[in-house]
Amino acid sequence: MHLREPSTTTLADLDHAWKNRDREWTSDACVPSVDFSRAPGVEPSILLGDHEITLDEKAIELLCAFYQIPVAYFRRITAEERHFTMNMRMTHALGEVTITYNDRGLSDVRKPTKPRLEAEEFVRIAHRLYPASSTVLDAWVTADELRLDVLGRHVDDGIQGGLRFTQNRKQNLAPAVAPILFHEDTTTVIEIPDPSLKIDARGVSVDKIGERLAAEALRADARLYKDAEHLLSLGDTSIAGDRIIRLHRIAAEHKLPVRPLADITVALSRTDEPTLLDMVLAIGNTANIPKILQDPDKRKLRATLQAIAGAVVVDEAERCASCHALVAA
Repeated sequence: MHLREPSTTTLADLDHAWKNRDREWTSDACVPSVDFSRAPGVEPSILLGDHEITLDEKAIELLCAFYQIPVAYFRRITAEERHFTMNMRMTHALGEVTITYNDRGLSDVRKPTKPRLEAEEFVRIAHRLYPASSTVLDAWVTADELRLDVLGRHVDDGIQGGLRFTQNRKQNLAPAVAPILFHEDTTTVIEIPDPSLKIDARGVSVDKIGERLAAEALRADARLYKDAEHLLSLGDTSIAGDRIIRLHRIAAEHKLPVRPLADITVALSRTDEPTLLDMVLAIGNTANIPKILQDPDKRKLRATLQAIAGAVVVDEAERCASCHALVAA
């Protein structure tokens, strides 16, 4: 098994780190403009009315994403071509733009008609359920996505439970929340998929989006004890005779990425009498492989592996429920 380093970050730490000190500027009669035609070594800037703000690489990526300029292309062209291209896009863009900035530079570029929860609001919602000392496993905010994994309670022997908050910020989709389980011995994170935990953010205010996310977070937290019970019950199901068949069936059903299969097979071979619990942990634990865990470009792969592990837990729980119903009938 691949063990991850214990996290020392708490909700209190994250609340301070994600505290909103941003200000917003919205174009109406005034169109933003950029200056890339400066002397070598001088950083470009953007002019928002009377405010001139330096542009770093992150800010340039945000502007390219909003004005639909390929980033790779924009990096290859000259400073004069950048200046012309970006200003032309800004001048001829349809509709207004809202640009969020702080002392460090630009933090967001979006259409003003699209409300979006600030990052600190996700921390506030988590704090309503869990104490400030709760462990934060993962947390990041980029132009593309937001992720917050927080553990708030011990739900069973060797199992901690918590919540995973996510949002596609590139397309400004509705935020989402899902229950997660943390197996302490193997430091494995398992995301429990629940399609019913869905937020409709169409045509509603930011405050209403926050209320709906808080309500779904409460529902997700309420099922943690039962999910932990289902997870541990998999230890009673032996797969010693058909471990490979089971693994390939799960891989086919849930579109498991091919590369982690070898690691999962090796993990299962270390046990003479593997159980379904061993398989679930082996699948989720591949997200802890250092080259996957430490690479920001593999964050989606990590989440996929953790969600597949959770999907197996849910599938087996549903099968058990169906069997009990048939016996009762």
